[in-house]
Amino acid sequence: MTHQAVIHVKGIVQGVGFRPFVYRLATSFALTGYVLNLGDAGVRIVVEGEKPLILQLIDKIKTKPPSISRVDSVIVEWKDVTGMFDRFFIEKSSIKKGKEVAPDIPPDIAICKSCISDMRDSSSRWYGYPFTSCAACGPRYSTITSLPYDRQNTTMIDFPLCNDCNTGYTNPLDRRYHAQTTACEKCGPLYQLVDSERNGSRKRNAIVLAAKLISEGAIIALQGIGGTHLVTKTTDVSPIELLRKRKGRLERPFAIMVRNIRTLREMLSPTREEIDLLQSWRRPVVLVRKYNHIENISTVIPQGSLDVISPSLDTVGVMLPYAPVHHLLFDLLKEPALVMTSANPTGVPMYIDSKTIISELNDVADYFLIHNRRIYQRVDDSVIKFVTQQTPVFIRRARGYVPDPIPLEGISSSLIIMGVGPEEKVTAAIVKAGRAYVTQHIGDIDQLENVHFLENSINHMMHLLDVQSLDKIACDLHPEFLTTEFAERLARDRDVPLIRVQHHHAHLASILADNGLAADTNITCITADGYGYGPDGTGWGGDVLYGNAQTYERVGGLKPVLYPGGDLSARFAVRALLGIMGEELEMDEVLGMAYGKRIAANVSLNEETYRILKDAWLRNLNNIESTSTGRFLDALSVALDVCYENSYDGECPMKLESIAARSGPKIKAMFLESEGIVELDTTESLKQILKYKKEGIHCDKLAFSAQWHLGHSLAKIACDNAEKNHVEFVAFSGGVALNRIISQSIARYVSNRNLKLLLHRNVPPGDGGVSLGQVLVASMN
Repeated sequence: MTHQAVIHVKGIVQGVGFRPFVYRLATSFALTGYVLNLGDAGVRIVVEGEKPLILQLIDKIKTKPPSISRVDSVIVEWKDVTGMFDRFFIEKSSIKKGKEVAPDIPPDIAICKSCISDMRDSSSRWYGYPFTSCAACGPRYSTITSLPYDRQNTTMIDFPLCNDCNTGYTNPLDRRYHAQTTACEKCGPLYQLVDSERNGSRKRNAIVLAAKLISEGAIIALQGIGGTHLVTKTTDVSPIELLRKRKGRLERPFAIMVRNIRTLREMLSPTREEIDLLQSWRRPVVLVRKYNHIENISTVIPQGSLDVISPSLDTVGVMLPYAPVHHLLFDLLKEPALVMTSANPTGVPMYIDSKTIISELNDVADYFLIHNRRIYQRVDDSVIKFVTQQTPVFIRRARGYVPDPIPLEGISSSLIIMGVGPEEKVTAAIVKAGRAYVTQHIGDIDQLENVHFLENSINHMMHLLDVQSLDKIACDLHPEFLTTEFAERLARDRDVPLIRVQHHHAHLASILADNGLAADTNITCITADGYGYGPDGTGWGGDVLYGNAQTYERVGGLKPVLYPGGDLSARFAVRALLGIMGEELEMDEVLGMAYGKRIAANVSLNEETYRILKDAWLRNLNNIESTSTGRFLDALSVALDVCYENSYDGECPMKLESIAARSGPKIKAMFLESEGIVELDTTESLKQILKYKKEGIHCDKLAFSAQWHLGHSLAKIACDNAEKNHVEFVAFSGGVALNRIISQSIARYVSNRNLKLLLHRNVPPGDGGVSLGQVLVASMN
C-alpha cells in the first residue's frame, strides 16, 4: 500500500550535500516525491511509497546523515494523498526574505576523504589537483559573494565548468552534484610558485617545486582558503629561527600542521578529546600539551624545534591538513610537521590577494605559492583550548565555525541589532530573527585598515542576511575606542539608537547567550581579564557581577590597585608588581627580582629608574586604577621569576600557567568588605607567595598555588552571592577563563557548593565574544 509522508528536517542541512543525500536515498528505495531547501526553516521532504521503505529513509536521515551535517529534529506528518509524483526530484530552493527570516550560511569545510583519494588516484581527473572539492567539502564562507549559495554567487563564477565537471555538477547521483566549488585542472583555479621577482612555474610543478624548496629550508608564503600562511620545515631549527627573525616575532608561539595523528602522538601528548576535535571537518588549531618527561621527548623533530616554535609554553598550537594543497605538500615531503603561521604582521588584516602577498612579504618569504581564486572574505584559522578534559573553549572563532548562528532566547524575533565589539580581538555580531551571527575574528581595532576590515565584514554579513535597516547598534562604553567612533558614525548616518554597553556586562550577557539561557535570567558571573572601561571611569578586569542582560551590579572581585604608567603597566609587568606591592617591598627586593628588566620601551630597571617610577606612582602621576586580573597575573610572573614583559598579549600569564606544577602550598585569602562589596586583597596574597618563595618553595609549585588560590577566591565571592540571591548559575567569562588552572579551581569550588557552572561553548570567553553580549544587552535596553 502506498503512503505519503511530509518530513521536515532542521539542523545544519544547508550547503552540506544534504539534498543530494536525500535524493540518493529516496531513489535507492524507489520512492517518489521531492526534497526542498527552506533556508533557515530547514529542509522539507515529501515522499510516496511503501511505508516500511519510507521508515527506512527516515531512519537513515536520523542515524547516517552526511558527516558534516547535523540533524536536530525530524518531524513526520503522514498524509492520505498519494499518486502525486512519478519520480523523485530536487525542487528549486525556496528562500524567503524578511525581518524574521534568517538564512543558514555554510562555513568553510575541510577536504573529505573521498576527494583526498581522488587527488591520489593517478587515473582520476583530480589527480594532484589542489582545488579538489565536492558537495561535502571545500571552501564556503570565504568564497560566497551573495545568497543563495549557488556557483554564480561565489568567486568560482570566474571559472566556468568544463563539460566533464558540468556532467557531475548536474547529475543528482554524482558526489559533485551542485558542488559549487567543484573544478578540475582543465577549468579551475591553479597555483603558481613565484619568487620576489615574480618568476614563476604554473600547474602541478608549482607544488612539487614548493615542496622541494621547503625540504631545503626555504620559507614559503602559502595562499590558502581564507588567508596566507608562512610555511617552513620543523626538522631543522634554523629556518624556524630565521622566520622569527624576519617576522620580528621573538616570543609569540607559531602554529604547526602535523602530517597525521600518529605523528602527533610521537611529538606531543594529545587527549582523546583533542584528537576528535582535530579530526573534525572544522579542522581548528588545538592547543596540545608537550610531553612532561624526558623519556617522552619527541624523536620525530628536534626538541629545539619545539622550543623555538612555542617558547616557554607547555602547549603547541596544532592542526591537521584541511586544504587539498596541504595534503599534496605532505605527500611530497618527508617532514612530520610544518610550521604554519599567519603571514600577516600582528595587528594587520590577513593578506588575501597575490599582489599584496608578494609586496608585503618580500622581506619575510623566499617564495610565494599563490593562486588565482579570489578570497572574498578573510577567514583565519580557529583556535581552541581545552580548559578541562571535556571543555573546549575558543581562543579565536573563525574558519570552520563562522558564520554558524547562535540562537538568542527571550528576545523579539523582529529585532535587527548590530554589535561592533570592543577594541581587542574584535568580532562583530548581527541579530536577525532571534539568531546572532558573529563575524570571523577581525583582530585588534587600533588602526584604520582594521576598521575597514571590520566594516567590510559587517557589510558582507548584512548583505548575506538581507538586512536593509537596523533597530539598534551596540558598542563598548569606552569613549575612545575606534569601534566606538565607528558605531557612533554608523548610528548617526542610519539614524539608529546607539546602546553603550559596559565591557564586563557584555561578558555576562555573552555567556548567557552562549549557554542558551533567556536574556532575563539572573546569574552571578566572574568576569576576569586585562581591562574593561568601568562605569565609574576606572579600569575593571577582576569583577564578580550579579544580574542579567538588562541590569547588573558589581558585588565583588579583586581590590582596585593603582598601576604606574597607565597603559605601560599592561606591557611591562614590573609596573604591575610595583602597583600591588609598592608599599610592601624595599627597593633592593624589587631590584633583586627584576634588575635590568624593561619598564618602558627604552628604559631598564635600576636604582635611578626605580626611584623615578616609584616617585611618580606615589604622587599619582599617570597611574591607572584597575581591578585587573591580568595585571595580578603579570605581577605574579615577575615575583616568581617567570616573565617580565608581555611582548604579545597574555605572554606573562601564559608562561605562568605553563610552568605551574600540579600542587602547591595553600594560600589564605584575605577579603575586604565595604558596602556589601567583597574583594580579594591581592597585596596580602602576593605577600604570602613571596614569603613561601623566601622559605625555598619552588616557583613552579607557587605558580600553581597562586592561580588556584585566585580561582578559589573569586569562586567563593561568586558562590556566596549566588546563594544570597537564590540563583543556580555561576558563570566564568573574560580572557582569564582560558587559563586551565584557574578554570579548574573555579569548577571544583562551584561544584562543591552544589551550584551550576557556566563556561563558554560557541564564542571565545575573551573579547571575541563581547559583540554577542553587546547585542543581547541592546535587545533588552
